Amino acid sequence: MRRTTKVGATAASLALLLAACSSSSSGETSASDGASAPAATGSLLIWADEKRAVPMQELADTWGAENGVTVTVTQVNFDGMKDTYVKQAPAGQGPDIMLGANDWAGELVASGLIAPVQLGNNAANFEQVAIDAFTLDGQNYGVPVAIENIALFRNPDLAPDAPTSIEDMAATGLALEKDGKTQYPIGVQVGESGDAYHAYPFYSAAGAYFFGKDADGNYDPAMLGVGEPESLAFAEGWAKLGDEGAIKSTFEGGNILDAFASGKAPYFITGPWNVPAIEDSGVNFVVESVPGWEALPDITPVPIVGSQGFYLNSASTNQTTAQAFLEATMNTEFMDSLFAADPRPPAWKESAAAAASDPIIKAFGEFGADGFPNLPIPEMGPVYEELGLAEKRILDGANPVKTMEAARAAIETRNG
Repeated sequence: MRRTTKVGATAASLALLLAACSSSSSGETSASDGASAPAATGSLLIWADEKRAVPMQELADTWGAENGVTVTVTQVNFDGMKDTYVKQAPAGQGPDIMLGANDWAGELVASGLIAPVQLGNNAANFEQVAIDAFTLDGQNYGVPVAIENIALFRNPDLAPDAPTSIEDMAATGLALEKDGKTQYPIGVQVGESGDAYHAYPFYSAAGAYFFGKDADGNYDPAMLGVGEPESLAFAEGWAKLGDEGAIKSTFEGGNILDAFASGKAPYFITGPWNVPAIEDSGVNFVVESVPGWEALPDITPVPIVGSQGFYLNSASTNQTTAQAFLEATMNTEFMDSLFAADPRPPAWKESAAAAASDPIIKAFGEFGADGFPNLPIPEMGPVYEELGLAEKRILDGANPVKTMEAARAAIETRNG
């Protein structure tokens, strides 16, 4: 059954909500860019990126007219949004609501700059991995709108068949390199600092993990997977790929994109953000799951899954009104409009099911369905950095086991 919450559903009760928050309003504070939070009761300011600001404003206009609230949506560059927010929010500036990435939550919660968000009965309508991505210490801090993960892009003109294993993918790519048809047998970015995010499907294909789960099913940073036997098995397989030249530490994402888009790379492991550029190139491609290691056929690799969603400013003078607006976003019609504006796999289940009619979106969703959430906790940073450096060093010839064990020691030191 179609579950769509109409915008007007909150209108009848909103007058009481506004009354509750009217006593806390204060004078407006101006920010240097003019995007300070409106303080008058019955007004909200929302920050959103360029693409999604349009459907946001459409909802804002309709909901605001029905509820007597002035809702302003300001376009803010996504890449610089968090830093701008961190500078403005402590001074009582910035938006009431902000559309951002889930991995901002750790810093924002630690700084006291965002408030918990109530999903209520709608929690069941979101993909669980998206809710996990916004959850810290049992509290939810976002309304998820999109999820994203990497997958395997394959050029059927160079690699006609889906690879049956990582080793199969390497063999095909190396044969193409030998014939002078590619410089990237397996196109996955590494770079000077390594890239544990893009390497995660290879890592998880060995059964390796970042953090284990406690008895309650929560990820526990004390249960570190780096340095455990599964991660050592990955390291040895990764070292072999480096020895063969199937993956090199010099591989950079922009260079691989250019090669794939010009028909000079059989495989490219990347995310939906590169779909427009590849489609515009006209190259023949399909998107599918990354395969596993030949010797470990019972282990299904997964990617890291990130999410994007709405945050609530803890310093907002209109938190009750803002929460009421967020409730109005939790419906299929609005989530569909966000997907139409920026086609990342929706976090709203019904919208995700409809979007899956697109084979590209379906492939990303299938590969990411059981993925590891990009946890918004500070312990993730050292794991990304130290594991990435270890993976780079292994490709350059360092002993895989010793390098992985050293990465574990560095992570444990940094995470206390």
